[in-house]
Amino acid sequence: MMSRIAFVLAAVFAAGVSVADDKDAGKKDVDKLQGTWTFVSMERNGQAVPMGDAAPTITFDGDKFTVKAGDQVLQAGTQTLDSSKKPHTVDAKVSEGEGKGTTMLGIFELDGDMLKACFDTQGKKRPTEFKTAEGSDLMLVVMKRKK
Repeated sequence: MMSRIAFVLAAVFAAGVSVADDKDAGKKDVDKLQGTWTFVSMERNGQAVPMGDAAPTITFDGDKFTVKAGDQVLQAGTQTLDSSKKPHTVDAKVSEGEGKGTTMLGIFELDGDMLKACFDTQGKKRPTEFKTAEGSDLMLVVMKRKK
């Protein structure tokens, strides 16, 4: 289950970032993502996902992201953000770990030190809102910037 969480996380904000269309807004979002974020909550198919004793983290470094549980890398890759769309979109290309070789389609919202993202775990159809439902194959994560 932890690897599935990492897979979604990486997809969520795989912080390898290329910016489409609105380059200034996208660049600002990329800059705001830099650093390490801790998962606060996760939901998949309408159900809460327990995170265990140690919540996973995701670190954004330029256009790269790494999801870890402790010292173990669960997933890594790059992402493309498009801040000109409402909601903002993210395409996360997974190059390491669960889902290697896939592109997760998602949406995100950044509010200060809080980051919310919703992804299609199968990479078939981009979500249009921040919620999941039974059988949707969507994952919703909320993260907080690590101080």
